[in-house]
Amino acid sequence: MRRFAVVCSLILALAALAAPAPAAPAPAAPYGIAVQRNLTLRLKDGTLLRADLHVPTDRGTGKPARGPFPVIVGFTPYGKTPSAQTGSPGTGGLNPYLIERGYLGLVVDVPGTGGSQGKFDLFEPSEAQAGAQIVNWAARLPNSSGKVGMLGLSYLAIDQLFTAAAVGPHSPLKAIFPMAASADPYRDLFVSGGALNVESPLGLVFGYGVTRVATPFLELPKDPTAALILSYEHLMQAGPFELTIARDMLTNGPRRYDNAWWKKRAPESVLRRIVANDVAVYLVGGLYDVFQRGEPLLYSGLQNAAAGRPVTAPMTPGQPVSDKYQLLYGPWTHGNMGSGQNLDEIQLHWFDHWLKGRGTVSTSTPFHVIEPGGKRYDTADYPLAQARPTRMFLRSQGRLASAAPTGAEPADSIAFTGLSNPCTRSTDQFAAGMLSQLFASAGIPSPCTGSQRKPVNGPGETTYTSPAMGKPLKLAGPIGVTLRAASTRPETLWALTLEDVAPDGTSTDLSGGALMGSMRAVDGARSWKGASGGWVYPYHPLTRAAQRPVAPGKVTRYDIQIRPAFATVPAGHRLRVRVATADFPHLVPLADLPSLFGGRYAIHHDAAAVSTIDLSTLP
Repeated sequence: MRRFAVVCSLILALAALAAPAPAAPAPAAPYGIAVQRNLTLRLKDGTLLRADLHVPTDRGTGKPARGPFPVIVGFTPYGKTPSAQTGSPGTGGLNPYLIERGYLGLVVDVPGTGGSQGKFDLFEPSEAQAGAQIVNWAARLPNSSGKVGMLGLSYLAIDQLFTAAAVGPHSPLKAIFPMAASADPYRDLFVSGGALNVESPLGLVFGYGVTRVATPFLELPKDPTAALILSYEHLMQAGPFELTIARDMLTNGPRRYDNAWWKKRAPESVLRRIVANDVAVYLVGGLYDVFQRGEPLLYSGLQNAAAGRPVTAPMTPGQPVSDKYQLLYGPWTHGNMGSGQNLDEIQLHWFDHWLKGRGTVSTSTPFHVIEPGGKRYDTADYPLAQARPTRMFLRSQGRLASAAPTGAEPADSIAFTGLSNPCTRSTDQFAAGMLSQLFASAGIPSPCTGSQRKPVNGPGETTYTSPAMGKPLKLAGPIGVTLRAASTRPETLWALTLEDVAPDGTSTDLSGGALMGSMRAVDGARSWKGASGGWVYPYHPLTRAAQRPVAPGKVTRYDIQIRPAFATVPAGHRLRVRVATADFPHLVPLADLPSLFGGRYAIHHDAAAVSTIDLSTLP
């Protein structure tokens, strides 16, 4: 998450607090709200945390209403005061709509942020232990019913998952509502197929640091001395996270690769414990979110854990599903998550059921899909049981065909450029949707996320386009591309975009993916099969040990993961695969540039070296 300048990085780091469009006005709520500021909690290790408690009040007297009430916890690194002021449906960990309907709202500064003391190091495992202690403390608050939920977006969503895994069985924590959560921050955010995502991590490096230093003054306005001390303490913690990440980005240091540090911070590793702890999870994810890849994997992982299956495996057709684990997945960026949906009512319904025993959440299809354009359907599995792998072939003369090549075809040549048109869906997506929000605030349609007239070929890109569809093509799930190509250099960078091409020649980006050639090794045990030896979901180890230079001049196989697409290509439109050597400013291969400069790639697609795309499509 970053802007194209340091100042914009701060804005992006605060994107977790950006509000979706407000829902329609709700009926008058039974309660008012009062706030108790900067309550203190000491963790077992002595760390002092500060929290704000928002309590229901009698509208006639203004006094605290009779309870008891369940508690909804927001655990935030962005400052509990800004979180409370967003006015959005719970993205900052607090939703006044819930408090006005009979909930206590507790917003707590993560250790080492805001008004809290302690250590900050991006999902440090001790943070989950702090979350578990906060849950127990919340359950014992005056007027608490003893039952606890959690709420929030982005960092707050990921902390919900780790806390739910840390609380243990029979905990007061009964339900959580993570919006825009990652399954694996390394793969979802830091890299794409091993290709370094500079846009988002720079937002983390600068944004979190600036936010941590600034928020103590918002949290402790009446005690500037204490705020100054906390601000200094927070600044001094830049080394373990920001400076280390920046160093490793520039030098291909340890955190440039998947390793133990990242694995401890991957929520997919704790899903089985969440299920064992009997915590209900309602996920909200976006087709244009930075965590687009991982959100459906969280859903399938929880369902697999509940069914006693391997967490990272594809769900099998007909396997039992639990309505305790649901996903709402629609056409949203990180900054407008859930826009157009009544998240207030969805959250109220979810928490009322699990924390108050009201209503029902029963469904046999807990995966709720909203396509771009608004088409909705519900399903049970991921990948979808009714979806079938559909293979298409990259062919000569820019064709994307259903028939495989039977003879020789000339290869297509492109050059590594490192630069590309920055006005793309990818740029907006990995800037947390801030570009499109900026245009929307000015009342201007975003020129970068809608239909565009793009070149078919260029020095650093080429395209493969299908004939016009005779009937709608319904994309529904993971996608894999296999390229067979030769390079003149020991490294390659592949940046792919899947596009819907209208009859007038304009195209709209549907999804994308990337791969560093040296990180091409595939873990077959973690990958999901497509058609005839291909993958709809190739999983790359992305470790230093798995890295292998590209042999110049040798035709090499590259399996590239495209983030999942849920969209319908209308009849009369065409499907296009854009193969490029850059996705700027999203992907900037800093330390790998010397191995990339001057590279020319020959993309093969003849009978001896087939290049394909494996789609998940609904009949």
